[in-house]
Amino acid sequence: MKLITRTLLFVSLSAFSSFALAGVASDIDSIPAYDSEKTDDDWSGMLGLALLSSPEYIGSEDTEGSGAPIIIVDYKDTAYFKINRGGYWFWKANDNFRMGALIKLRAGAWEDDDDSIEDLGPLPASFDEPDMQAEPGVNLLYQAGKVKFEFQLLSGEDINAVAKVDFLAYKSEKSTITVQFEVEALGEDTVNYNWYGDTSGADVDAATNTSLALIGTYSLNKEWGLIYGAKTTSLDEEIEDSPIGDDDTYTIGFFGATWAF
Repeated sequence: MKLITRTLLFVSLSAFSSFALAGVASDIDSIPAYDSEKTDDDWSGMLGLALLSSPEYIGSEDTEGSGAPIIIVDYKDTAYFKINRGGYWFWKANDNFRMGALIKLRAGAWEDDDDSIEDLGPLPASFDEPDMQAEPGVNLLYQAGKVKFEFQLLSGEDINAVAKVDFLAYKSEKSTITVQFEVEALGEDTVNYNWYGDTSGADVDAATNTSLALIGTYSLNKEWGLIYGAKTTSLDEEIEDSPIGDDDTYTIGFFGATWAF
């Protein structure tokens, strides 16, 4: 019965996070993922709420404030849901290296009701609002000491790839500070779909975005804690040159409270 209850919790939280992601566009997947502390229980994780300052859409120079859920659930260090993606580790070579399957939720770059989109004036007829997508793929994870490297290969509108390096810069009894560097390579179809309109026929190339993030945590007690940080992303020229692109960099800041289980 306990296993069934926890499984239902996992499914419910995943569904809730998907619903929330659709509501806040790119905000929730702008929060850098953070690994909750593992426990001796089969189930572990972290639930919370973060306040964010982020662009109204990816490529906008206007910012807005919003709230977003923090949902991290892990089962036996094998199945997990983290922020905006779920996965299953199907091969663990050793304590340092593993491979798994995952599904990542990618929000549309913009929404019809974004104020800054409306400020641009009438968009071309080809600009249908891009929907949130679920991208299946595989990922590799290597961790040694204070450094963690992850590579994701995803299939959505196109073949996309993400490479991330996390460095644990500081750790004490109550707090941690992690620096993260990320490179995301988006295929031509993905760039066209999100920033040029699904049927625009625009002659666009693939795009490569780079990000630098700082993630801090502070433990108030065994269960409650704080998470905060910022992430700056430099967009490829293909995205900046889109009819809806008006800035080549954007920064998100976040501060939240979490409950660990």
